[in-house]
Amino acid sequence: MYGSPRRSTNYGRVAALGLIALGVVLIVFWLAGRMCNSSSCEDFYCPSDRNIAALDGYEFASRIFTYNKDKGAVSGNTNLGITVKLSKPVSDGQSLTFFGYVDETRTWEPITPAVLEPQGKVVTATFTSPPAIMAVMRRTAPGGNTVAYLPHNTPLAKGAAGHVSIVHTLDFKPLADGTIDGDLSTLKTDGSFELYPVISANNRNRGDVAIVENILSNADSRSNHVNKIVQKVTESNLKGIDIAYMDLTVTSRTSFTLFVGELYDKLHAQSKQLTLTLPSPIKAQNRIDEGAYDWAELGKRADLLKIAPYRDQATYRLTMPDILADLSAKVQPGKLILTVSPYATETGGDTISTMPLAAAMAIATRVTVRANADEIVTSSLVKVAGTNIDRDEGLSGLRWSPETATVAFSYKQPQGGGSRTVYLENFFSIGFKLEMIRTYHLGGVAVEDASDDPFLGDIWSALVPFVTSGTPILFQPNAQDLAPKWKVGNNQGTIEDTGRGSANWSTPAQPGSYTISLTLSDGVALFENSVDVSVKAKTVSASPTPSPTAGR
Repeated sequence: MYGSPRRSTNYGRVAALGLIALGVVLIVFWLAGRMCNSSSCEDFYCPSDRNIAALDGYEFASRIFTYNKDKGAVSGNTNLGITVKLSKPVSDGQSLTFFGYVDETRTWEPITPAVLEPQGKVVTATFTSPPAIMAVMRRTAPGGNTVAYLPHNTPLAKGAAGHVSIVHTLDFKPLADGTIDGDLSTLKTDGSFELYPVISANNRNRGDVAIVENILSNADSRSNHVNKIVQKVTESNLKGIDIAYMDLTVTSRTSFTLFVGELYDKLHAQSKQLTLTLPSPIKAQNRIDEGAYDWAELGKRADLLKIAPYRDQATYRLTMPDILADLSAKVQPGKLILTVSPYATETGGDTISTMPLAAAMAIATRVTVRANADEIVTSSLVKVAGTNIDRDEGLSGLRWSPETATVAFSYKQPQGGGSRTVYLENFFSIGFKLEMIRTYHLGGVAVEDASDDPFLGDIWSALVPFVTSGTPILFQPNAQDLAPKWKVGNNQGTIEDTGRGSANWSTPAQPGSYTISLTLSDGVALFENSVDVSVKAKTVSASPTPSPTAGR
């Protein structure tokens, strides 16, 4: 045996009673200290006894705090540094956000992402408008998926590294016999994301949609196609596959649903995942038209449903809330992924097209000289203009459009081609789309093209903070940043902006060839275009010699 029995003594009883008394005294002092501390808090925020539920999809990571009124009001120009101790240490700061509670609406509103200190015990932030009640929360809803689509064998954007959970490489297409054509991209996962290649078909490739609809038209060919897909997934040692059969006609609604259900069952039997990329429904009068895609049933038969980009930016903010409300009522919201795009969109007439941001800004920065060649002479005043932003020509100029939450401009095509409007997608516009993910508690965000292409719009600078905090950045560009900037090569002559998409150039005294440059910004990056102008010497007419007066 280890040790031996102890003899009971009166001294032992006295000691025990003394320890009990001491414990009571310590508890009293602890309670008194807590009461004192709570009533004499000298910080800007003090612990609150308010019993308020956390925001849906979040959990409290700290206590609830109320603003210390003894500190007085904080002006709007004051940056208030806040440090809050977390309820328990955490190893990473992803999804931690400061929220403020609004009593009038009984809702929590995001303030700013929380910055986790290295020890993992406290978070910090800077408040510009301190709320009356605040707390730190962590996002718990299944909204952490960040999906990146990549063209075949294309590197991932540098800004996406470490922030993507699923990568869809556009590798495969269906053939008429149900087999799968294409090669797997050479991209290898580093363990931070899953690789689910895409089998795609759409109207951009002639005959693809007809092939899919023919395959789905009967049970035998449908089952054969399912088996070929499962075989491809198994042979390639994949953990999942994405099906992007777009532009199907409404007559394929039932057959497509049956196909997805059969494929889902066979993939899940092997612990493989099935995700779908589907075209966004459209709003038709007072209903949401899903066309060939039964979202309610497909939501039961797929692991994730990605909503392809809704292209019409003129109606996006009017219609997407209704579409998302309808879909999130039919499908578990955590399965729905909203796809955003780095491409600019051009609309006009009945057509909608996409283009890289650089191509859109090349249109915006075109320069023209509003003068005939024989009028461009030394020491004269010449008007130069942005061909597609000149307000004196009835154009809109580059501007922030609050109705669409994008930087946009309208221009006229030559030879009576009609008016076109270009909507730019960048750091600013993406934030207002990400806001809808939080509003409808969707399962995350997808990026239509996440390749490392410098000609695309900068959206990762807005996506990364959203991915890490769950809070979108809702800023508008500074109007002055969108204003044209004019320059003459070697500063030859003076040039003054008119504020209307044009400038007045005082030509130099020396003839020659000069370069006029126009620089525009989408609010993030600068883009420049130029035109060479030939300046001729001014011709000075000689004064006529007076004729002799008759009679002198």
